[in-house]
Amino acid sequence: MAKARGHAGVNTSKEETMHTLQRTHALVIGGGIAGLLAARVLVKHFHHVTLVERDHYPQEPIFRPGVPQGRQVHTLLLRGQQALETLFPGLGKKLLAHGAIAHDYGNESLYYYGGRCPHIPPTLLQGWTSSRLLLEWQIRQELLGYHSLCFKEGYEVMGLVASAEKKQVTGVRIRERTHTPPESREISQITADLVVDASGSSSLAPRWLEELGYDAPKETIVDTLVGYATRFYMPPAQRNDWKLIAIQGTQQSQRGGVLMAIEGNRWMVVLAGTKKDYPSTREEEFLTFARSLPDPTLYEAIKEATPISPIYGYRHTANRIRHFEQLQQYPEQFLVLGDAACCFNPIYGQGMTVAALEALMLDVCLGESSRQQGFAHRFQRKVAHAIATPWQLATAAALPGTKESLTGRVSRWYLEHLISLLPTDQATWLTFLEVIHMLRSPLALMHPRIVAKVLTARKRISSPESRT
Repeated sequence: MAKARGHAGVNTSKEETMHTLQRTHALVIGGGIAGLLAARVLVKHFHHVTLVERDHYPQEPIFRPGVPQGRQVHTLLLRGQQALETLFPGLGKKLLAHGAIAHDYGNESLYYYGGRCPHIPPTLLQGWTSSRLLLEWQIRQELLGYHSLCFKEGYEVMGLVASAEKKQVTGVRIRERTHTPPESREISQITADLVVDASGSSSLAPRWLEELGYDAPKETIVDTLVGYATRFYMPPAQRNDWKLIAIQGTQQSQRGGVLMAIEGNRWMVVLAGTKKDYPSTREEEFLTFARSLPDPTLYEAIKEATPISPIYGYRHTANRIRHFEQLQQYPEQFLVLGDAACCFNPIYGQGMTVAALEALMLDVCLGESSRQQGFAHRFQRKVAHAIATPWQLATAAALPGTKESLTGRVSRWYLEHLISLLPTDQATWLTFLEVIHMLRSPLALMHPRIVAKVLTARKRISSPESRT
């Protein structure tokens, strides 16, 4: 078990000492995956860490209300799986022991992007699949071994506590969540040398900053108008061989779907539609929607499968960035990461992977510059830089007609023509998959070889013969 590190002595002036990050107590707001990963990092750097979570954690990997999207399909990209192995060595093996599915993302998957994409040689894209519920549960089991970490369950954060000059966050105000009237519940304080907000898309960080006299961050929202519906199945006796089926919508129909094998010999199946053409949560209409997908494989797989859950709808899918990095004034010792800083359309499964990468970045930053004035604001700029690439990919999928920048329109145009290559060009398809899994930069898709193919595809699509 990693040992918490104490405060190392440094020479500072009196003014700098006011902003020096002590290494006694850190606090995390939010106990989802982003919060758990942040806590894992903080126990390396602080004597004590407290994690405040609104829910009470279940004793097994089952749904909890604090993660409303927990019933939806979540993919931890391969770069995210690598990051978690850095934070929790051997995590993948433990997940597999609890039923997660070993998976070759290039060779044991069926992808449809206007046509079935080619297989990738085995061993190039090895990983695993599981439900988010199992992943979060296993991460928490790993953290239970850290005696310097305290889980404060069933409490909500009411606001930040700051120094007299409001220049430094010094803790939070909390209130227990009970069935008694809110006004009758006692509000108490927890003092901390560093506060990390990882409370997700419902984070109240902008309001908390305003209460301290700071500006709320500006927001950028790109809504792709996607809606989902998910159901769990037991596979039929004569099951198909695919561990993952991913069908992307086409220009003619924006409907898509994913089937993913998970622990417990189960399938998670999600259907998705855009422009408010949302899949129904009614049984027959759900199957009718699946039958309408541009490739029949997913429907053929589930039509004889046994449903083992209701159908769960989800429509809060807009991309949103809160630009904390742009604030002219920002308090010391308050960090915001995960969905509290940036929410992604789940189409590319980036959210959990970005949270894992932010945790690694937090580890590096705490080791290098946390004792310097302006640490918190510098960290928010690093967060903005880290999410720039996945944001570019997520918003490139914006729908025609939605409000977007010139760069966004060009990116979407390029992506549309690039996707037309994927069913027939194995090399481009492999590069695309590596970018999707954040193993390579999107700049790899701008390689001259690929650009030339995209321009050739554009000419072919635009020619008079192609329109007859």
